[in-house]
Amino acid sequence: MEADKENVVQAVVITDLFNNNLYPISKYKPLALLPIAGVPLIDYVLESLVSGGVGETILFSCQDSAKIKSHISKCKEEKVPWSLAMDVQIMTSDTCQTMGDVMREIDAAGLIRGCFVLLGVNTITNINFAALLEQHKQLVKKDKGAAMTLVYKKVSWEHPLISNDKTTFIAANGRTGKVLMHQKYKPKSKDATISLPLDCVLSNQEVKFHHNIIDANIALCSPSVPPLFSDNFDFQTRNDFIHGILINEDILASSLYHTLLKPKEYAAVVSNWKTYQTVSWDLLHSWVHPLSIETGSFYQNSYIFMGNHNFRKPSSTLSRSCSVVQDVLIGADTFISDMAEVSKAMIGDNCMIGKNVTIQNSHIMNNVTIKDNSKIINCFIDDNCTIEENSVVEGVIASRSVNIKIGSKLKGITLETLEGDNNEKTLSKSTSESGTEWENESMGSGDDEFIGLEKEWSDSESCYSSDSSAESSLPDSPVPDDTNIFLQEVVDSLARGYEEKLKCDYLILEINSSRYAYNIQLHEVNFFVVRAMLCIPSLVDNKNVISTLKDILKYFRPVLANYIKTKSAIMDCLKAVEDSCIKCEWLDNKAGQVVHLLYEADVVDEDSLLEWYQDLKENESQIANQVSIIKFFDWLQEASEESEDSE
Repeated sequence: MEADKENVVQAVVITDLFNNNLYPISKYKPLALLPIAGVPLIDYVLESLVSGGVGETILFSCQDSAKIKSHISKCKEEKVPWSLAMDVQIMTSDTCQTMGDVMREIDAAGLIRGCFVLLGVNTITNINFAALLEQHKQLVKKDKGAAMTLVYKKVSWEHPLISNDKTTFIAANGRTGKVLMHQKYKPKSKDATISLPLDCVLSNQEVKFHHNIIDANIALCSPSVPPLFSDNFDFQTRNDFIHGILINEDILASSLYHTLLKPKEYAAVVSNWKTYQTVSWDLLHSWVHPLSIETGSFYQNSYIFMGNHNFRKPSSTLSRSCSVVQDVLIGADTFISDMAEVSKAMIGDNCMIGKNVTIQNSHIMNNVTIKDNSKIINCFIDDNCTIEENSVVEGVIASRSVNIKIGSKLKGITLETLEGDNNEKTLSKSTSESGTEWENESMGSGDDEFIGLEKEWSDSESCYSSDSSAESSLPDSPVPDDTNIFLQEVVDSLARGYEEKLKCDYLILEINSSRYAYNIQLHEVNFFVVRAMLCIPSLVDNKNVISTLKDILKYFRPVLANYIKTKSAIMDCLKAVEDSCIKCEWLDNKAGQVVHLLYEADVVDEDSLLEWYQDLKENESQIANQVSIIKFFDWLQEASEESEDSE
């Protein structure tokens, strides 16, 4: 029995931020219970841990621990799925002021039995924790001093999770992943250079640099980590720990490593209001699958899908003349009146939205009343607030029970109700411990500062499609969520199969399994299998695209033969070629060469090609007049005529 317990994957979740990034909301509500897309953060975290193979979790709470205990008890009573497969212990302390204090308390308690996962309650992810921890254990066998493996997600430089928070630059050994340098900086910083110690280059045969990465606030830790915090009282934050290890590696006999998540794996941290908004949007758009707005037993199958990423609880009531545009979540027993317009907004339970009200890019919590002719733009409105008639509220963070008077015009402030008073006071803006501003700068002209949320929700397709790998070509594809997730899985399967030289029969089984999981039609499978082949990383990152593509098509010939069998399947294949050659930079002006390779591989036939080419010209496709396409069909015509002459 003890041996089995030793094999259980442990996780430590810290439920406090130890900063004021989400103030004043965090003053009255523990971060763990802050709803994001209608679900408390703690529910997402515990669901992701149990799905990722964790068997035991230690929740460490410093603020409002009684509320967190009550929530966990309720989950256990309701037999939430995670409670059946994972043991959750709650540790509390009123004296801990930093993450370092928490780790010292954990060390003193002696609850850690081996390597463990360390993360914050504000981390939203769908990764396999057990697999990553096993990877760290294997690393420890090679390097006894390996204290921690830091987890990062690679994204595009324009991604909102980078632009809205401090980003991380690391230099690491290209072969082992050992971290040599770690530095945080603002993306818009005026500093144009970063100094790299010469010793980093001279002492390592290969050094890799990563700058377009986001810190997932997840660390895979060796048992030595809590004692290192106990022995070094100047380690107050995780950054202190990282820098202390890098500077005193020889003295502490410890080292750091890093790992990058796979393209389809999601990880993000709710660190301020901007990231809160970005992650909310990602959840609504199913980028964090299988985590969703229906995570946990309280939410299972309880939303009605209305199209355009709009969801509502069955008990909500919508007037016939109201307009729910897109990206809207509506809670239970909420009423939306005549001529109201809601777009890109989360609305909680038991809210009353009056006539001719406009709500844009905002988060409305529970029991909120917004009266007639009011406008709510880029705001966070907490529980039990009332906004009177004819008010215009823009870029406002309002804590619980705030009352905004009739005809108010408010912009770029935070509001909090004073104890024992019905008046509001405006709070001063605050900065986090790390210096990350939680208030936004205005996106428009002028020097005015803009508190609250972004004026426009980002068009980024989140972490899945912003890697500098295959998925960077996918955001413009007009496909529904399930189909998009299916495409990501096919890309991942083919990329792994090509790199590891797996049997194509196994890959076909994987593709079919994904197809049935997401209820994908056969003609869509044909299209996306070809689409995926044309954007796997081995092709994207290769300078000799056509030569590499020839090898890829040769390797995946059995896969193509399994799906591209009929005339209609061939047309699906050619449509995928057209779509890819329009959207993928690495295939720019190479449409002719691509179809030539498919023709030589007997994937497509001459009659289908001619019919497809005619469709390209009739529909005025972007590739119809490409030089490579014209040359290919000229060659095809000549080859056909020569064949007829020889006969």
